[in-house]
Amino acid sequence: MQRFLATTRTLLSTLALLAALAPAASAQFQPWKGSQVLDDPEWRQRFLGSYGFLSGAEPEIAQGELTMLREVIDLMKVNPRAAATMLSQQVTPESSAALDFILANLHFQNGNLAGAKESYGSALAKFPDFRRAHKNLGLLLVQEGRYKEAAVHLTQAVELGDRDGRNYGLLGYCYLNLERYLAAEQAYRAAILQQPDIRDWKLGLARTLLATEQYRDAVTLFDDLIEDDPEHAASWLLQANAYIGLDQPEAAAVNLEAVRMMGKADTSSLVLLGDIYMNAGMTALAKSVYLEVIAKDAQNVQFGTAYRAADLLIRTGAYADAEDLLASIDARYAKALGVEDQLKVLTLQAKLARAQGRKAEAAKLLTRVVEQDGTRGDALLELADYYRDQGDQERAILLIERAQKLEAWEYQALLGHAQLRVSGRDYAKAAELLRQALRIRSEPRVEQFLARVEQAIRR
Repeated sequence: MQRFLATTRTLLSTLALLAALAPAASAQFQPWKGSQVLDDPEWRQRFLGSYGFLSGAEPEIAQGELTMLREVIDLMKVNPRAAATMLSQQVTPESSAALDFILANLHFQNGNLAGAKESYGSALAKFPDFRRAHKNLGLLLVQEGRYKEAAVHLTQAVELGDRDGRNYGLLGYCYLNLERYLAAEQAYRAAILQQPDIRDWKLGLARTLLATEQYRDAVTLFDDLIEDDPEHAASWLLQANAYIGLDQPEAAAVNLEAVRMMGKADTSSLVLLGDIYMNAGMTALAKSVYLEVIAKDAQNVQFGTAYRAADLLIRTGAYADAEDLLASIDARYAKALGVEDQLKVLTLQAKLARAQGRKAEAAKLLTRVVEQDGTRGDALLELADYYRDQGDQERAILLIERAQKLEAWEYQALLGHAQLRVSGRDYAKAAELLRQALRIRSEPRVEQFLARVEQAIRR
């Protein structure tokens, strides 16, 4: 693993900054199972032992209920459903809260969550300070995703003296999902202090540190998690988020490549990796990642990502890489695209053809696009550039003026028109167009362009 990390870091040493932050993965949570109560010596002692209950935290159990409970416990081990049926016949408004609690645990174990909630509620109605009823009901509510209600009962269990690591860890999980990050951090730290070997609490704390932008502490904690389990993809991905937060895209890319080599990279992590490579000017590596995104896109939902990547490759002059990507886009999406997206691809193909010197081919493609949809501003401007290069100023201006009438393309068309007028020494018209553009959007570079044009007019 160390050799892999060193090799990958060397490969990626020239990566530049990337400010985007990918969404964090979901916290891991392995719930406690209700059946564990059967083998809990403390539980058996407190409910069937000589003293019967723990003052202030457990309900008193009636002496007459002990014999029946022993029979229920024996039946639990062979037939929990029968035990639940037997016990439900003995629970009354006057019976001990302990019976409701045991019945709730049986329902929980049998998967009858509604029955479990009802019985825990009955136990708490009879004995409001029933510590383990609060804790178990909190656990049940966590498993249902009802974090706000769960936190109430888990907090009550803590106040009644249940300060074990599991209780604090579950509280941390609730608070993290409720975006109460300060409370989550404190709860997770308390859980780790008591149960330092429980991975879920460390992962929860690391996610909390990410949410509160404590990136350096998060990186350190993820180092420990990755060392303990190098195959756990979520730890690599979450640490990549922390590195992005620290403006260290090189380190983030190492993590993303590690997950990719495991075969566990999802689409979002691949797109982020491709964007890092693209931002660093490593277009061949970027292309390989985007090609993988397209290849894995069985549902044809990543066309937008693929289109954006091909456009960026053309803009950065990586024409061979763009050509490969466009070929892959055509193979994957051609039959699934609507007319709008088909025209977008044709326009990109025309831009690439023109950039590679295949000007006649580009003109045919662009003409085809604008004939099908005269509102394609990008195609109109690209075709105008073609005719400008051909020396056909009049046709170029006509196309640009059509683009000016499209609100989404007006600003860009005005600038292109102004440049065209400057090349023809029509400085007065160019200045007029630039002033129009500045009324839409104020940019220093355009203001400087206008100043130079006005200086040319004065000369």
